[in-house]
Amino acid sequence: MDQNLIFNQFEMGRKFLMMGAEHITEENADLIPEGFPNNLRWQLGHVLVSVEYLVFHQAGEGMKLPEGYAEMFSRGTSPKDWTNEPPKVDVLKAQLAEQMERVRATFDGRLDEKLPEKFAAGPIEFNTVGEMILFALFHESEHIGCIKGLKAGIKGTK
Repeated sequence: MDQNLIFNQFEMGRKFLMMGAEHITEENADLIPEGFPNNLRWQLGHVLVSVEYLVFHQAGEGMKLPEGYAEMFSRGTSPKDWTNEPPKVDVLKAQLAEQMERVRATFDGRLDEKLPEKFAAGPIEFNTVGEMILFALFHESEHIGCIKGLKAGIKGTK
């Protein structure tokens, strides 16, 4: 597996996410336009939690998340159910930037390493760290699209 290609693709995707996050503010982060199940803050937190789970946890590294993040941002959660104060947008952005650097630092030279257990996403199975990073990138790109849709929905409600 060409590790520089994989890391560069992951970093490119994360940079696109960060560009999309530039105009997310505390004022618009929690708006949920009609027809959407969550908000911009949830999207950022979900990407952060997902990479921790899909890459770090699946590779046996453990997740590095502040308390309460998994309960707020994991698949199937909703900001409508939050009982704790969510993290500030700038905190999430900083954590996403740090995570991008940590992926490369942690997994440099390890992309062909077998996962402790294979991971299945529907009919697709992943067996290596590199495959999980690519899957995380695919997942993240879906949420970049969700952020674009949310932003358009928020503009349409003003």
